[in-house]
Amino acid sequence: MTATTPFTVRIGGASGFWGDSPLGARQLVRSGEIDYLVFDYLAETTMAILAGARLKRPELGYATDFIDVMAELLPEIQQRCIRVVANAGGMNPRGCAEALQAVALRLGLRVRVAIVAGDDVSSQWDALRAADVRDMFSHAPLPAKALSANAYLGAFPIARALDEGADIVITGRVVDSAVTLGPLIHAFGWQ
Repeated sequence: MTATTPFTVRIGGASGFWGDSPLGARQLVRSGEIDYLVFDYLAETTMAILAGARLKRPELGYATDFIDVMAELLPEIQQRCIRVVANAGGMNPRGCAEALQAVALRLGLRVRVAIVAGDDVSSQWDALRAADVRDMFSHAPLPAKALSANAYLGAFPIARALDEGADIVITGRVVDSAVTLGPLIHAFGWQ
């Protein structure tokens, strides 16, 4: 640890699932006692629901309630210098970031939003089938078609986005711990 490395990093967990109450986010931001606000929206079922939403409307496929919460809290988040990490991007991190930037613009705020992408491996589906990749539990061959195919990414891309100055990092599918571990890697310089 260097002299400039903080000894304490205060992280507030704002949500544990898509549809969670916004009350926790409000309380955490308004307490002024956090450095990071993190949101975990995604489960496998949630990804399937978001994939279906994206099929109907290509601009969607992300946790829209994240945008609602941020629309309410973004001025306070910015005023208190709280950084945000959320896997709210679901099947469309770029669309989520664009929706958030539109909210910021409407509020007259400038925020640096980064996305972590690369979890969507749908384009590799045929190659995975040809390589005889199998279901990890049943060992059955992969089906001919899938609504979506996503890999779990880790925390280092989140840390890198924070290192590069992002105020808000939006991801697609990451391991559950990544939204918390990413800020810790960034803050403490963990390798």
